[in-house]
Amino acid sequence: MKSVVLLSLFLAAMFHSAAQTGDQQVETGEELTGTQEGTADHGEVSARIHTHFNWSLNRQDPSTTFEVKRAYFGYSRQLDQHFSGEVKLDIGSPDDVSEYSLIRRYTYFKNAYIAYSNGKFKSWFGLFDMLQFKLQEKFWDYRYIYRSYMDQYRFGPSADLGLGIQYRLSGSLTADVIISNGEGYQNLQFDDVYKVGTGITFELVEDLTIRGYYTVHTSVDPQMCLSGFVGYRLEKFRFAGECVLQKNYRFNKDHNRYGYSLYATYTLSDRWEFFARYDQVYSNILPEDQNPWNLADDGSAIVSGVQFKPVEPVRISFNYQDWVEYAQNGDIQPFVYLNFELNF
Repeated sequence: MKSVVLLSLFLAAMFHSAAQTGDQQVETGEELTGTQEGTADHGEVSARIHTHFNWSLNRQDPSTTFEVKRAYFGYSRQLDQHFSGEVKLDIGSPDDVSEYSLIRRYTYFKNAYIAYSNGKFKSWFGLFDMLQFKLQEKFWDYRYIYRSYMDQYRFGPSADLGLGIQYRLSGSLTADVIISNGEGYQNLQFDDVYKVGTGITFELVEDLTIRGYYTVHTSVDPQMCLSGFVGYRLEKFRFAGECVLQKNYRFNKDHNRYGYSLYATYTLSDRWEFFARYDQVYSNILPEDQNPWNLADDGSAIVSGVQFKPVEPVRISFNYQDWVEYAQNGDIQPFVYLNFELNF
């Protein structure tokens, strides 16, 4: 029922916007020429490759590894002034954490959607990037080194099948709503359970951004997630912080996860940047237990380093990363990384 209502709103808004455009053109006597319809093109092919070399600083396991973590290949096209579409393939390892999964490579559709935009209104239908942490990912801007907080610790999928709507209420306020399968882009929907998310973004001044987002994944014990983000840009600095609370993880009642991330970047020049980040992720203690229910995955992370751009499509980073498990006998995993990204 929710999906039917949201789809109806989407179609109504789209036809209303199209009618307004048509009326304006009739009133002014304009003809719908190819140039006036705008930006139809022959499309654009894109690719992005993430690869690295890492060296473990753990004396008990001083390993070294060359890896290609991810490769994206896509095609996008602006169909006319309002409609566009994109198809993108994601080639990488599956998300399960078994030691054997890391040596396999699978190809998924990361994106396969049609988009519509008209003035303050934007919408997506199909398999598209979720808005839950898209803003944070852009602000962090080092996805090829370390994923953004909610993506890294699996608070939600980066892309999913569904319908998304975004509307700019004023010059400084934008609202969005999404209904999706909830299983992510690597899995098919296997039930009649949907995930609904809504967010609001404030840009109070030119360089300050504040965003809040809430999702509920419907079930007997619905999984809910509430997140907040604040980011600030100066001439050469940018700072950001985000916090997350997730209740009933994977529909397990009272199994909650929460944490925060802080990060900053200093831009020395067009080619050189220095960055640092600190994460913490926790789980709660259930009444019948003495330790957090997800203690094996609770911990803190540090990422710090330098980035160099020799040419525009290429980014290179030398950085330090570690993960400290909170369990009493947990591991400390320090690494030195040399990361490369090619994006064209």
